[in-house]
Amino acid sequence: MPSPAEPDAPPRLLVVVPAHDEERRLPACLTAVAAALERWGGRAEVVVNAHRCTDGTARMARATLRPGGPLSGLVVEDDTSATVGGVRDRAVRAALDRWSPDPCSTWLLSTDADSVVPAGWVASLLDAASARSAVAVAGLVELVDWRATPEARAAYDAIVRGGLTGPDTHEHAYAANLAVRLDAYLAVGGFPCVAHGEETALLTALAAAGWPVTSTRASVVRTSGRMPGRAREGLGQLLQQLTRP
Repeated sequence: MPSPAEPDAPPRLLVVVPAHDEERRLPACLTAVAAALERWGGRAEVVVNAHRCTDGTARMARATLRPGGPLSGLVVEDDTSATVGGVRDRAVRAALDRWSPDPCSTWLLSTDADSVVPAGWVASLLDAASARSAVAVAGLVELVDWRATPEARAAYDAIVRGGLTGPDTHEHAYAANLAVRLDAYLAVGGFPCVAHGEETALLTALAAAGWPVTSTRASVVRTSGRMPGRAREGLGQLLQQLTRP
C-alpha cells in the first residue's frame, strides 16, 4: 500500500462537482468552494462536470474556473455518462488527464452543485484523516429548503441520529461531503457506475481492500432538500418518501 506524502508537505486537492442544469445553484457552490480553498491555502483545482445540461451551467462554470479567476479548474461537458457514479468518476479522470497529479500526495474532495461547503471544509476533513491515519473521510450534511412536515422532519432526524456512532464518528455517507486520497481511490477503481449510493459503494470497496476509512461530525455541508433530487433514488427521493402520508 503506497505511503502518503510527508506530513509537512501540504497535499494537492482535486475538488469534483457534478452539475445537471444547476445554473442557479452552482454560483453559491463555487463561491463557497473558493472560500474554503483560500482559507486552506494549498494547491487546488476544481472540476465541474456539466452533465447533460440544457441551461447555462457550463457557461457559468467557465466564467468562474478561468485563468485569473477565483478558482483554477476545468469544465467537462458530459453527454454520455449514464449514472451519477459515472459522472463523478468522469470528472476525476478529466482531472488526471489535465494535471497528472501525484496520487499519493493528492486528495479528492467531492461535493455537489446544490451544496455549500463551510469555510473550514478542507481542514475538517483532512485533520480527521490525519488524526486517524485514514485515506477516506465522510462528513455530514445539513438540509436547507426542505419543505417537510414535522413528522417527516422527525423521521429524518431519527435516521441521522441512528447513524451517529461516537462523539466524532458516524455511519452515513454523502458524496456532497467526502474526501478520499487519490491513490486509494484509483486502487479500487474509483466511484462505481451506479445510479445511486456511489459514495457508500466507494467507501465499502476501500474498507474491503484494507484501506482505512473514517468519518467526522466536524464537517457539515449545507445541501438542498429539494424533492425529487437530481440523482434517481438519492437523498431527494428519501426525503420525498418521508413526506408522503
